[in-house]
Amino acid sequence: MHLSTLFSEGRTVKGLFTKKGFTKTNKATLKGALFVSLASMFASPLLANDDLDGVLLASSSLTTYSSQRYTQTKDSYYFDQYSAQLIKRTEKAINWYQEIVNRGGFISLPASELLELGSNSKAVSLLAMRLFQEQDLLTNVCSKAPCIFDKHIERAVKQFQHRHGLNVDGRVGKNTFAKLNISAEQKLNKLKLNFYRITNFAGSSDEQYVYVNIPEYQLRYVKVGDVKLQNNVIVGKPSWETPAFSDEIEKFVVNPEWRIPISIATREIAPKVAEDPDYLVKNNIEIRKNSYIDSQTVNPNNIDWDSIKPYQFDHFLVKRAGEKNPLGEVKYLFPNPEAIYVHDTPAKQRFSQTRRALSHGCIRIEDPFSLAQEIIKHQGEKHALAQVNDARNENSTQTFYLDEPLPIHLVYWTAWVDENKLVNFRDDIYKRDQKALLKNDNQSVIAALLESK
Repeated sequence: MHLSTLFSEGRTVKGLFTKKGFTKTNKATLKGALFVSLASMFASPLLANDDLDGVLLASSSLTTYSSQRYTQTKDSYYFDQYSAQLIKRTEKAINWYQEIVNRGGFISLPASELLELGSNSKAVSLLAMRLFQEQDLLTNVCSKAPCIFDKHIERAVKQFQHRHGLNVDGRVGKNTFAKLNISAEQKLNKLKLNFYRITNFAGSSDEQYVYVNIPEYQLRYVKVGDVKLQNNVIVGKPSWETPAFSDEIEKFVVNPEWRIPISIATREIAPKVAEDPDYLVKNNIEIRKNSYIDSQTVNPNNIDWDSIKPYQFDHFLVKRAGEKNPLGEVKYLFPNPEAIYVHDTPAKQRFSQTRRALSHGCIRIEDPFSLAQEIIKHQGEKHALAQVNDARNENSTQTFYLDEPLPIHLVYWTAWVDENKLVNFRDDIYKRDQKALLKNDNQSVIAALLESK
């Protein structure tokens, strides 16, 4: 039976996924193997100096982890090669930054005026040396004075900005100077901390999955070790943190209604209705009496909006599907106690911002239908897209169920080595790294992490 014949409202979509079964025992055993190898990694010798390729690391297959043998046994453990390479690259980065620390670390850059293409102050020479130390600049072009901020330095600055999540403009101002003055030891500790998180990644035993790295503001769809989709996202602001957890996408909704959380309804919307009685009508919001799906509605004029207290409301606010709906055209659901999901947004301009911790906790995706399109395409049923496109053109809300749920993992990685083998660092937007900071120089990263749980 063709996939397209099963795309319809309220019906189950067959054959979208082929999910390999893993017991909890299987996963626990695999994690245990990774933890053992993690401990041995910190006791292993450093890479030779001629193996240190800088922030652009050489690719290699996973050979140092005992978990590899599980992929070859009769028990048929599956280990995702995307995860394997991520572990291997991050291990190499740790060794490389350890060598930098051993050599005395980075030079410090004194506060300076804005440096950009054409600048020729003494600060340019120091900048070039600092970029060379971390190999964003492969050759120290300022070995002789005077030195001019040229295209080579500008290119190196842009790479540095890219891998630190900064605005990539090739100019060295306050924010870029601040990142340049983070010590090698701080970066090393950050890599070690995130190595623990990466080796405990729940997606390592999934053949296909979606994962969102919260501090990176990125969503990826990975299938059999390959990244099939990468998309910008917006995550929760520090006061409405997006939690890190794993679940499964069970369905997606085209032209969704927004079931407004009681916290937003009482803390944000109620005061606006008190000031403007027509606020709900203007914003296409209706009050449903006993539940979000109740057909019986309530007249807003019968409610004393000034008396509503936070989290105390007898009814349910729903913003109907439409152009101004904050969920946009589609939402992907993986039912969880936190009520977190992935959805579209009409505020497309916010994706141009480098720091995108802006939502109430849910994840907003820049290209909203790309995920549904990629999932269907990689099952060889491209004609099913027509059913989804038809639904997009209708004003009614339609739900598409997946017979085999797709794993989704929300992770919090502030340091890692990406697919292009660049060592990345991001801000600790929710201060979760601080909870695992070392108490003193003698305490291990692992011990600190375990104590912070």
